Amino acid sequence: MTGGAGFSVSGIKSSKENRNLGKIRPKSTSPDGVSREKTMNKADVKSIDESIKFRAGRYSSSSKSGYFFAIMVILTLAWIIWTLFI
Repeated sequence: MTGGAGFSVSGIKSSKENRNLGKIRPKSTSPDGVSREKTMNKADVKSIDESIKFRAGRYSSSSKSGYFFAIMVILTLAWIIWTLFI
């Protein structure tokens, strides 16, 4: 078996280096004090409404296809059971 102690020493060294990098890097801040309120005022409300409607339509169509698939599986299993026992 090789590397037991060396592996742990290497892990300790790399974790110390990562902590030191965290101290050097500047903390992230929002540029020019941009707030959510200001950016929402610039948003195109019509395109947001269209995207919400599109996603809702996709969700309803996928749930309908899920029900169809489940019904087809149940009917197929019922047919197989019916043909095996008759």
